[in-house]
Amino acid sequence: MSKEEQNLLKQVRPMLITGWNLNNEEKCYDVKLSFAFYPTEYDGGNPPRIRYTLIMENGREQSNFNCSKHFSDMINCITKCIYEGSLKKKSH
Repeated sequence: MSKEEQNLLKQVRPMLITGWNLNNEEKCYDVKLSFAFYPTEYDGGNPPRIRYTLIMENGREQSNFNCSKHFSDMINCITKCIYEGSLKKKSH
């Protein structure tokens, strides 16, 4: 995994946990992250997609496939914004 990929996951992790905990009674304390897709060439319409498994305080695990569409859309938007921001920093 490249340094850019690692940095993106590192930045998304706390936002994912906080986003879940602010919107749900069952609290998440950790998350397993990986990429479902990471672009080799970004054209504006192919942002990275992250797979995640939320690990709840009670030990239950929940994959991104079992999260609401609204939550998944929020995570995709956050991921895209952070990714595009890193591309802008890289080009300067």
